[in-house]
Amino acid sequence: MVKGLIKTFVLLFLTWASFAQEVQWASKVLEKSSETVDEKFSPKHRAIQVLGPPSVLPQTISSACSWRPTGTSFGEDYIKVAFDKPQKVKQIIVGETVGPGAVGRIFGYTTKNKEVLLYESQGDNFRKQPGIWNQFIPETEEEIAALKLVIVHSLNKGIKEYDCIGISSSSEPYVATVNVAQNLPKDLKKENLGPSVNTKYSEVAPLVSPDGKYLYFSRWDHPKNFKPAGSNESTLDVWVSTLAANGTWEPAKNMSTSIHHSAKNGAATIAMDGKSIYALNVEVGRGKFDAGLTKVSLKNNKWVNKRPIKIANFEALSYYNSQDRQLKKETEFSMSSDEKFLVMGLVRKDSYGDKDLYVSFKTGEDSYSKPVNLGPVINTAGNEGSPFLAADNKTLYFNSNGHPGYGDMDIFMSTRLDDTWTNWTEPVNLGPQINSPEFDGYISIPASGEYAYFSSAKNSMGLDDLFKVKLFPSIQPESVVLMEFSFVDEISGQSIEPKVSISPQVEWVWDEETKIFKTIFQPGQTYELKAESSGYPSFSQSLDFREVKEYLEKKEVYKWRKIGQESIAQTAPKTVNAEPESVKDMVIEAGKKIVLREVYFDQSKAELRQESFVELDRIKKIMMEHPDMVILLEGHTDNQGDANLNFKLAEQRILNVKNYLIEDGQIKEERIQLKSWGQYRPLVKNTTEEERRKNRRVEFTILKM
Repeated sequence: MVKGLIKTFVLLFLTWASFAQEVQWASKVLEKSSETVDEKFSPKHRAIQVLGPPSVLPQTISSACSWRPTGTSFGEDYIKVAFDKPQKVKQIIVGETVGPGAVGRIFGYTTKNKEVLLYESQGDNFRKQPGIWNQFIPETEEEIAALKLVIVHSLNKGIKEYDCIGISSSSEPYVATVNVAQNLPKDLKKENLGPSVNTKYSEVAPLVSPDGKYLYFSRWDHPKNFKPAGSNESTLDVWVSTLAANGTWEPAKNMSTSIHHSAKNGAATIAMDGKSIYALNVEVGRGKFDAGLTKVSLKNNKWVNKRPIKIANFEALSYYNSQDRQLKKETEFSMSSDEKFLVMGLVRKDSYGDKDLYVSFKTGEDSYSKPVNLGPVINTAGNEGSPFLAADNKTLYFNSNGHPGYGDMDIFMSTRLDDTWTNWTEPVNLGPQINSPEFDGYISIPASGEYAYFSSAKNSMGLDDLFKVKLFPSIQPESVVLMEFSFVDEISGQSIEPKVSISPQVEWVWDEETKIFKTIFQPGQTYELKAESSGYPSFSQSLDFREVKEYLEKKEVYKWRKIGQESIAQTAPKTVNAEPESVKDMVIEAGKKIVLREVYFDQSKAELRQESFVELDRIKKIMMEHPDMVILLEGHTDNQGDANLNFKLAEQRILNVKNYLIEDGQIKEERIQLKSWGQYRPLVKNTTEEERRKNRRVEFTILKM
């Protein structure tokens, strides 16, 4: 990581020290003989890289996150580091990532700056392999406040790099580990998306729409890719697949027009409506392109309405990519689902090393603020890229070679803690089932947070293929509400496009083809949806998501009567023959049946949630208006868990509904019949979370009037 840059890191080091085998890591560089410095005078390979816990180990690779003295074969180098809290020492820990065995002497310094020789090499280079070196010594008589390592280059000639320096009073050797996500399932497997999406060519960088219905990706060198006349360049085009009703992806299509009319047309990130994407690069002249972002929309199998995204003070500098061993200008982007935040990976003058992650905030139509560095918890002297910001606008996925991992670039997750965008949880590695010894990155997750889509060459049909993997709880983003709503004239049935506002402020998009508004709500509060349209009364609808704990998809069609025609906007069925969303919309006659969609329970619990009472009070009112009415309540669950427990859960839920209806004595108990089905009568398959959500239900049937 980027170490030694800010004093607040001392607290982080102390926390780590108390947890990780009683190790206290160096917190300040006091002296050094030399350090490798690049032309930007960046933190790469500087002496500060030995501060804090390991940034590279247990991997033993050359890294910008290690101190590299300038000497190689002759003479000596040294570094002197301080520790926040003086202590007696039994164990000295040195992270040697390149050129092990060259530490000739180690001196300790007491609180009175008395020098004590703690270790001296006998001249034989006994450490042949890089890694953590645990040097045990007799416990010091006095507390040690600082250490000085003397590097004798003749002990092991060549480049040397050091990841960390620590001290401990423990007799247990410190072992470097990867900070892996908790409760990693042992049977986690990635699923190939199959021949409708994958080919013998290379499919990379998947982008799944927030609703999970569109999948965009980039494909290399396919014969149908756009290729300028006379060009011998490799080609890259954006392809798209749509999700079929049976849950499989339809054959991917290339658009009839290219985005930039060049050999390289890559998709960077996706828009909220699922029908627009942000493509890499902007056109700066006829046939000339530069780093940036261009928004385009998909309509009638063509890319239309192309416009550049304006980012204040935007710069993308070239850097030396150690993997490709060449100078490159790389940019990577992730647009938040509500399009308020733009996260990007690029090199700027204030970057800590190679690519860093930044965020810009929306300032107007297609315009964003000056990028803000996400800070040293996320960014390191190494390379951070392929960002993906989940729909909760808090959970960030990215890849990095500056945090301990398993390969060249691993995928990590971190959670934003406040609105500064510089305060994050310590990144966790997604584990060896997702990360490999090679490059891993470009993850994409729909708003449901159920699956992650990514590209990999391992177990592919050709070169790189697209895969999905089910996310386990510790790496899932927080739940959100995905809502689609529209307005129609109640008399004519024609669509209305009113002026819409939502408070607290929430961004939304309008789909011209479907006449539907789309937006994403963060749970935990109540929102007010307002609409205005000429000739219609003002519309206001309260949306209470305070108790939402799981991902929720909500669809509403509001019908509106013009002024003078009972001017009340109300929820309408989606089609003439569609099942009503509420008992207030159903036809009251024997044999009618609906799913009580506004009766809610917490997952695996039978207690009614408070927002259910409005719908249940409607049922009570209807039954009181029809004193001979007899109803049937049927309880259903999904197929997750034990079948007997599911049966009992469904039974208890409908019993709680019945008890609510009869508790004040106005409805007689014998007018309500119950039937529990558990998991045995699903409406749809139980293969996805959305399907399982539909199967968890209470059904209401009027038996007699």
